[in-house]
Amino acid sequence: MARPDQWPPLAAIMSICFFVPCRYVLPSWAMFELGKAPIYWKTMNGLPPTSGEKLKLFYNPAAKMLVPNEDFGIGFNGGFNQPIMCGGEPRAMLRKARGKADPPIYTIQICIPKHAVNLICSFTNGVDWDGPYRLQFQVPKAWQNRPIEFFNEGLAQELSKEGACEKAIFPDTSIVITRCAMIGNLSIEGGDRCNLDLVPGCMDPGSHLYNPLANVDDGSCSIDSDVESLV
Repeated sequence: MARPDQWPPLAAIMSICFFVPCRYVLPSWAMFELGKAPIYWKTMNGLPPTSGEKLKLFYNPAAKMLVPNEDFGIGFNGGFNQPIMCGGEPRAMLRKARGKADPPIYTIQICIPKHAVNLICSFTNGVDWDGPYRLQFQVPKAWQNRPIEFFNEGLAQELSKEGACEKAIFPDTSIVITRCAMIGNLSIEGGDRCNLDLVPGCMDPGSHLYNPLANVDDGSCSIDSDVESLV
């Protein structure tokens, strides 16, 4: 079975991505959770995905019968605009267990660049692929009539900075939280990343208070869970 460092780069599936995939429409959370839809997303402000904002992408491999790799689960491979920028090699997604009865789902975080108009992505277990999918972004009103060249040129400038792609697409939620807890004197960049990643809430999938975006357990579902266990 292929390891993450052996996954093929996005260029290996560019022949698929050149045929622009249909725009993916957000399903209901129920449809996603039941495995009837492969992708779901949430934004920090509750609005549709918008250039310059933050997005959390969820993937349910059961919807496409993609069996997660035993070592690394599911890999995300994608980038912005066309030609695709920030593609590179697949990034391992964060696994979120949902108990014994339901298969896990996987997440990745996206900081959408200001000049990105869409995200084209696929998912892999190292052997099989699902995708590509296209998520369309809203752009500022002042830019809505600009040609695609305007966005591609601006995006190229944004992503030319060192580490820009790693900041735009990052699955390391749990690693960032640990680093924030251990290091007292964070740099400005590190502090910003930590503030963006910390989402307190109920992390118990069996609770009615479950927050799928939460990555820090704030104890809000412990009472509910304790009552259920006593029953």
